[in-house]
Amino acid sequence: MTNKKDEGMKLRFNRQETADVLTAICGVAPVRTTKDILRCVRIDAGADVMLLSATNLELSLRCGVAQVEVETQGQTVVVADTLAKIVRECTDEILSLETQDNLLHIRGEGSHFQVVTQDEADFPAIADMDGEPDLTVEHAMLQRLIEFTSFAAARESTRYAINGVLWELDGKKLSLAATDGRRLSLATGQVATEASSKMSDIIVPGKALTLFARLPADPDTRVGVKMTSNQLLLDMGRATLSTALVEGQFPKYQDVIPTDCDKVATINTMEFLGALRRASLLTSEESKGVRFAFSEGKLTLSSRAPEQGEATISIPVQYAHESLDIGFNPVFFLDVLRVVQAEQITLAVKEANRPGVIRVGDDFIYVVMPVNLSTG
Repeated sequence: MTNKKDEGMKLRFNRQETADVLTAICGVAPVRTTKDILRCVRIDAGADVMLLSATNLELSLRCGVAQVEVETQGQTVVVADTLAKIVRECTDEILSLETQDNLLHIRGEGSHFQVVTQDEADFPAIADMDGEPDLTVEHAMLQRLIEFTSFAAARESTRYAINGVLWELDGKKLSLAATDGRRLSLATGQVATEASSKMSDIIVPGKALTLFARLPADPDTRVGVKMTSNQLLLDMGRATLSTALVEGQFPKYQDVIPTDCDKVATINTMEFLGALRRASLLTSEESKGVRFAFSEGKLTLSSRAPEQGEATISIPVQYAHESLDIGFNPVFFLDVLRVVQAEQITLAVKEANRPGVIRVGDDFIYVVMPVNLSTG
């Protein structure tokens, strides 16, 4: 009797769809690691789908490729970066894939690649969504919350808790918060189903959320969210992402949101973004600050870089308070203005040494600390 594994896996797949999935897979599989199996992607060919999986033991991703024709089902494991490069550089619309002995054969028009496979038994198990999710969220809404917050999380901080994004649930309200100690981003939205209490106050690594936001998905897709011990699972149907949670205590961010900023400017988002980009051209490591000079109906942005020069840009704003000068790191504003889709934002300030607060509607708050312009 012929063993099914000896027959070898055999299928044809759409190159572009697979290349897109492999880009996400390579965001998980490390290129350099002491465990070679973690550099790999597991390929599972089912009746009408090809599943690609990768893990670094903290973050795991399984994605399906729908545009496939499977002749013989099977599994194999190969180095993810190698497979991704081959699929990306080929120009064929359709490629064929076949396993024989310890080799994976990839063929296109006039091309043939042979890639050494790895032992499937060594590939770590990846968590699945067992049972019903703890809550469901509209994909477009969750993606918006992630885009509004993940950029503000700390990078490689010794305070591990602020390397992630805090998730808080209150009934059907989901809030995400991130901070690096110099700014705070808080976004809220509504979930599709009532949340369970165990989902509250968890810290999700920023890398996992950034990867989620980049995954191809229909905005109308509902994402199933589930907690299992120290992991969070996000099931989008076509893809399942699982991540270990960040340990530690997230700061009490509510305490740093000012409630007394009485000088409010309403600013066109795109005009503000363009002006800040120009003003930031003449900043340096020594002088990172841009001066925000508020006067009636106008905001003037100015910067100075030693031995380079100065920049002054003015834009019209809705502002009817006393004049105020305050310094900010322009990068912190550029980060948020790039993701805001609203035509206008409000920027509230009080004094030169107090934080500024950006608001977009009722669902987004961004707090940023000022910089001392006298020292840059």
